[in-house]
Amino acid sequence: MLTRPRQVLIVDDEENIRKFLAKSLQREKFEVRAAGNGAEAYHQFEKERPDLVVLDVRLPDTNGIEILRNLRRRDADLPIIIVTAFGEIRLAVEAMREGAFDFVAKPFDFNTLLRSIEKALQILTMKEELTALRSVWERGQYMGLIGQSPIMMDLFRTIERIGKSSSTTILISGETGSGKEVVARAIHEKSERAEAPFVAVNCATLDDHLLESELFGHIRGAFTDAKSNKPGLFEVADHGTLFLDEIAEMDLRLQAKLLRVLEDKTFRRVGGTRDIQVDVRVIAASNVSLMERVRNNRFREDLYYRLSVIPVHVPPLRERGDDVLVLADTFLKRYNHEFSRNIVTFSNDAKEAFLSYHWPGNVRELRNAVERMVLLEDKEIIDKDSLPEGILRARKTRAVEISGENIGPFATTKSQFIDSFEKQYLDSLLRACQGNVTRAATVADMDRSSFQRLLRKHSLSSESYRLEGSQEEKDKAIPSPA
Repeated sequence: MLTRPRQVLIVDDEENIRKFLAKSLQREKFEVRAAGNGAEAYHQFEKERPDLVVLDVRLPDTNGIEILRNLRRRDADLPIIIVTAFGEIRLAVEAMREGAFDFVAKPFDFNTLLRSIEKALQILTMKEELTALRSVWERGQYMGLIGQSPIMMDLFRTIERIGKSSSTTILISGETGSGKEVVARAIHEKSERAEAPFVAVNCATLDDHLLESELFGHIRGAFTDAKSNKPGLFEVADHGTLFLDEIAEMDLRLQAKLLRVLEDKTFRRVGGTRDIQVDVRVIAASNVSLMERVRNNRFREDLYYRLSVIPVHVPPLRERGDDVLVLADTFLKRYNHEFSRNIVTFSNDAKEAFLSYHWPGNVRELRNAVERMVLLEDKEIIDKDSLPEGILRARKTRAVEISGENIGPFATTKSQFIDSFEKQYLDSLLRACQGNVTRAATVADMDRSSFQRLLRKHSLSSESYRLEGSQEEKDKAIPSPA
């Protein structure tokens, strides 16, 4: 999963300072937006909530202290660093009383400001992790998502951040069955729209005309079966969230109409003449590469960029390590209760099979497998003989590979298998960590230098995983147009 870089909003009326800070922070891998006055600062804040604000107290249209108070009322955890002119320490003290994280005096050294920013974001990360972990510890899940692996904790933190931005469109990518709709619901529940409707529609299950009528509604007489006026899902979801699953299957004509709604917040019912205005956050999802569809002229490029303002990737189950056992245990408890059974656990052989299986159907396949086993099993422990045939067949195939005719001396064969394991492990880990060596070494519980030696041994370059991951990852690496 690609974690969104931290975003900093610079609010300063001096253009040279804005440009200098933007360039310097971008060099440090931050996303940067800027505002020259209070009105623009509020606009940028509502458009997409930043992770941190660098705020000048002297602005042409308002007082920076007042902006500080307003932003803190809207987001109490938002770190704000105040910039003051030399001699305005009184204002800086007042800002600290109002909840500013720190202040720096002009003229300032960038490294001093950078240290303050990094410290503030470290504390913010700790708060986000605590929120996510508390949910996992207390309920065994986070907003309906189950998992304790590093890659899922990263996803939980991402949901915490983007939930604060209630208007920005989001594109969720991930394989079938990985839980994209659950992620979309979690984002909705974490946003200010949580009390309004969450409406989901699968774009692949309806033909083009029916989907258009479902989304935008129709008026009486618009077509043969339109016997009365009908509101569309955009109207139903007003002030809430509309989740468009399998967006890649939407035809080009409807894509153009959807783009207009995203841009103008208005649409017309089928057969109607009156513009209807709505306030809806759109979250789209796809299990195929939208950028590949763009290249094949099957998806509008402008709509792709409009949808993917914030990309979120849901990892497949095979990349989530021991989460498969956490999920299996959760489903076991659920179906024990649902079917009035009393199965205690899975055998070690069954757990080993779960961990080694590829799970092409992801969480949905695991859930269905556990449901079937709970229904059919009459013992207290589910062992490998009760596993679905597909999982057993996969284990037998791997056993044949290990015991094949090409196996030679023990020491040589052992070395070959260790090399093969190391390379596969490093490949999966680097993909999961998007080429971030520091993070990958931490997950592997290795020091960075030892991890890099292992990469060199297998001729693996971390840089290639930043640019050459899965197609969804490539899509997200493409910068949004200016």
